Parts: sequence; C-alpha cells; structure tokens
Amino acid sequence: MTAMAVAFAPARGLFSSLQPATSLFESRYAKSDSEEQETTKEDNSALLKFQLKYETDLLFTRSSSQNYYEIEPNNSLQTYDRIGPPFNCTFKLQNLGLFPVDGIVIKITVPVATRGGNRLLHLTGFHGPENGMMCNIGGNNTDYRMTPSDEDLGRHPQLNYSNSDVISIDCSVNLAANQEVSFLLYGNLWMRTLGVLKFKTLRCIFNAALQRGFRSAFVFREEDPSRQIAFEISKVEEPHIPIWIIIGSTLGGFLLLALLVLALWKLGFFQSATRKRDASQDQTAKDLD
Repeated sequence: MTAMAVAFAPARGLFSSLQPATSLFESRYAKSDSEEQETTKEDNSALLKFQLKYETDLLFTRSSSQNYYEIEPNNSLQTYDRIGPPFNCTFKLQNLGLFPVDGIVIKITVPVATRGGNRLLHLTGFHGPENGMMCNIGGNNTDYRMTPSDEDLGRHPQLNYSNSDVISIDCSVNLAANQEVSFLLYGNLWMRTLGVLKFKTLRCIFNAALQRGFRSAFVFREEDPSRQIAFEISKVEEPHIPIWIIIGSTLGGFLLLALLVLALWKLGFFQSATRKRDASQDQTAKDLD
C-alpha cells in the first residue's frame, strides 16, 4: 500500500492585509508499507512552486472641460490671446482593492498636429502626482508650419495616435489601497490652423491606457483598460448660394413674366385697354367741339 501526504505553504502571508502572497508552495510526500532501499527514500518527496496572480479593483475615469467647439465664419482670435480657446482634461485612477498595486504604467497620447505638419493644438501644461512618481514626456520633433496649409482632412475625420503627430506621456504608478491619482492636461486649440484646414467635423482623441509588466503579480479586470476623451470641432459654413441658382432663378423669372404677358395678350387685355383709350379720346374731342 502506498500513501501520499500533501502540504501547502504560501511563500509570504497569503492573507496579509498589507501585501498578498506572490507564490504558493505545495509539498508532496509518498510512502509505502513495503520495504524500500535507503538510497531511494529521497525520491519520495517533491516541492512544487506556483506563481499567484490577483485581480485588481481599479476605477479608471476621465473628464474634460468641454467636448465640442464650433468655428464660426470670420472668427476673431483676440478673445483668446491670438491662440485659441483653452481646454483641460483629467484622467483619474483609484485603487478600490485591499492590496497595493505596484508597477502600473499609464500611457497618455495627445494628437497635436497633422501628418502634414499643421498644428492642431498647443499643450501648455501637464500635472501628475508629486509623490516621487516618474513621468517621461516625448513627442515628434517636426517643425510645424508657421503658415498653415489648406490640408484636406476629409479622409481622416478622427485624429489619434495612429494617424497624427502626438505627444506621449508615460508615468509609472504605485497605488496603495484606497489611493487615487490624477493626471491633468491643459492647453489651447490652435485656431490659426483650424480655420484654414479643410474639414466639416474633426474629432481629436486623447487616449490613456494602462499597462503592466509581464511578471506582475496582478492582472487587470478589463481586457483593454483604456479611456478616451473625444474633442469634437466643427465649422459653421457661411451661407452661400451657387451662381447657377442665381442665373436659373433670373431666367425663370423672365420666362414667367413672358408667359404672363402672353396670356394677357391672348385674353385681349391689351386690346380692351386700347379700345377704352380710343373711346375716351373720341368723347373728349366731341366735348371740345
């Protein structure tokens, strides 16, 4: 007869409220009632190790000061100090779980210019947590046009990190239980360019995505933990009547007038008026005689 004993042991305190265990050991031992050589008894035990992962409970939200802006004809830049209307947006991350979450990377991308070198907006500032968190800010080194071109964006009504020049912000985040952090971006729309570019409606997508290390002890609850802020810009077109409509309306008016005159002539309107005028002249001559 052979018997087996199994024992489990966590590498660290599995039920600790401060830090969860990252590994679990399983000890297996087998023994037999039959006689066994001393040299083989060491083969009867084994120690197995399992890596543990735990699911995070993160609240990932976003907000924006405004999500829509209209560009009106002959729009003046004097109100906005010759740049454009201001905006700000915030991405917030909160740990609702019982355990700390370390080693999160939040990656924020902001489209600032078209691939044709026309600036869309001016990012004037970024504020993140000030508890020793490290952030790297990078972007395209393109020299954007001083004088904007009339680039046609009709094929790209939505601009994001895949089809525009972006500023990228990467921050490493460590969250204690019930801790929250916020990332604030603010700037101005670049009206001098937006007024020249060809589009009816344009959406600029600010994207923030969470990433974790391959060997992290946690997993995200969402398959794609990302949030987007869509800033929509539309142009109000000036009322414009095509020249062919004006010419057609004029010719139609003349034609209608000619038809009306012809109809009156057919009905004898002008002849009756002539007879009345002649009769009036004859009566006046008789009176003078």
